[in-house]
Amino acid sequence: MCPRRAGTAAERRGLTTLEQEDFVPVGRKQLAGIIAAAGLGVLVVGYGAAFAFAGDKIPGNTTVLGIPIGGLSEDAAKAKLETGLQDRVTQPIALRAGDSKFQVAPADAGLSVDLAATVSAAGAGRSLAPGRIWHALTGGDAVEPVVSKDDARLKAAIDKLAAQVNRPATEGTITFKGTRPVPHDPAEGLQLDTAKAGSAVLAAYPSDGKPKDLPVSVTKPQSGSDAITKAITEYAEPAMSGPIRLTVGSKAVELLPAEIGPALTLTVQQGKVVPALDTKLLEPLFQRRFKALETLPKDATVEIVGAGPKVVPAVDGLVVDRTKVDAAILAILPKPTGERRAAVPLKPTPAKMTTQQVAALGIKEVMGEFTTQFPHAPYRNVNIGTAAAKINGTLLKPNELFSLNKVVGERTKENGFTEGNIISGGKFVLDLGGGVSQSATTTFNAAFFAGLKVVEHKAHSVYISRYPIGREATVAWPAVDLKVLNDSGHGVLIQTIFHASTPGSQGSITVKIWGTKVWQITAGQSGKSNPRAPKVVYSQAADCRPQAPTPGFDITIFRYFAQNGVRKKTEQFTTHYNAADDIRCGPKPGTTPTLPPGTTPPGGEGKPPSVTTRPPS
Repeated sequence: MCPRRAGTAAERRGLTTLEQEDFVPVGRKQLAGIIAAAGLGVLVVGYGAAFAFAGDKIPGNTTVLGIPIGGLSEDAAKAKLETGLQDRVTQPIALRAGDSKFQVAPADAGLSVDLAATVSAAGAGRSLAPGRIWHALTGGDAVEPVVSKDDARLKAAIDKLAAQVNRPATEGTITFKGTRPVPHDPAEGLQLDTAKAGSAVLAAYPSDGKPKDLPVSVTKPQSGSDAITKAITEYAEPAMSGPIRLTVGSKAVELLPAEIGPALTLTVQQGKVVPALDTKLLEPLFQRRFKALETLPKDATVEIVGAGPKVVPAVDGLVVDRTKVDAAILAILPKPTGERRAAVPLKPTPAKMTTQQVAALGIKEVMGEFTTQFPHAPYRNVNIGTAAAKINGTLLKPNELFSLNKVVGERTKENGFTEGNIISGGKFVLDLGGGVSQSATTTFNAAFFAGLKVVEHKAHSVYISRYPIGREATVAWPAVDLKVLNDSGHGVLIQTIFHASTPGSQGSITVKIWGTKVWQITAGQSGKSNPRAPKVVYSQAADCRPQAPTPGFDITIFRYFAQNGVRKKTEQFTTHYNAADDIRCGPKPGTTPTLPPGTTPPGGEGKPPSVTTRPPS
């Protein structure tokens, strides 16, 4: 009997034939698929978790110029970099060429750090790429900042840098301190490679403060330091061995080594000594010493002889030919004693201002004049007289400017001045040159009535009664000046006549301006306005000087220009006078005197202050 066949799973389930065709049994392969699907789900969940954790964060170990930004979001990283780099991005870029150091300002070169691009380059932002997620979780390293540049400004900065860097090779030189030779070693030349310099500057930015090398080419000097040593022995030391003598015919002058040394320079070129003299530096010495050898030219001028002007003719001169002097000196400097002599030629030298030129200036009559008087004081005789002497004979060509400060010079003892009263801060104090303003006021009024253009003048701050009210001038070295332009179209000669005061008589100064009279000038004035009352001031200062009061006020001055009796124009200016306070030396009545510690007031408290008088102005 045949064994019974076991039915299929479908048959055992009692399925029909049709149903059997749709039935798929669960076997080992299907089970593996189920397990794989489950694993894939776990993986997807883990991948999603990693993606969520990584987010848009920068890889964990990332730094930019030492600033850690790993694990930060894009915005947080930018904020941290902005704070951390704020000083460094503006710090000058430190550079080096040879032994020299240089700096370039980032703004001048058009350089800045692009924070957004830098953070992006560091790996900020979301991505489903597995590598990006893995790198965000485990990676990160040092990232260079992204630099933005303005090509035009960078080129301009490189060109400017080249002007600083580039230098030719210099040969060794010898200068002299007194008579002692001072060697200066040769130096290499540098030339910036501008084609590569831009990249070098970019690479050095932002700067860490340590100089970075610039691309340069180096040129060598022709001679080394040994040539300098040889030049000292063969030329420098003999050059300073003794005086030299320059002759013109039978006349001679000596120049000492200590006088020549500061102007002498020796350069070593291709092993040879090349000496050079700074003749401009030596010119003051030449002028002093050559007086015995030459006749200087004299310009033509105008002098007042008797009652009128006279042209003094020009005198041409014979002076030592300066173009031959340096060669003569350099030739004999290295020679031994007994041979240190050279002849120098004279050269005819015409006067700068010829007789014909001065005669054509048209200086023939008084254009304007003025006289002021002053009470006796020895300092006035010195200061007013000295200023008058310096002004006297001043010759102005057409359109030339007269400056009293320039003509008179600084008020010093060496320049002939002494201490006298000046006004400072509304008070009379002592200073060098006090009284010179009397010369300024007289010159101002002479120019006023000559019709010349007054370019600059300043009245005294308080009114001084011996001067024309509102029509006066003060001066102070170097800022306060009297300047007058010769706009007459002809030459002008300024003449001063000074009479010193005595204990029994006043002094005077007269200024006459000679030329060709163009205008008839008259003066007018307004009434006083804007009165200002002086104050009473009590002073217990050790250097207190009593001072009488003077009211302050304004006044307008008019200058009328006429020709042939017909007024052509009018000028005006307003003078402002401050009040001069009534200064009384001593305590205010009814108050306790202020005395130094340990002293007692003589005569008791509240001693009346001294009587106020005006110091001699």
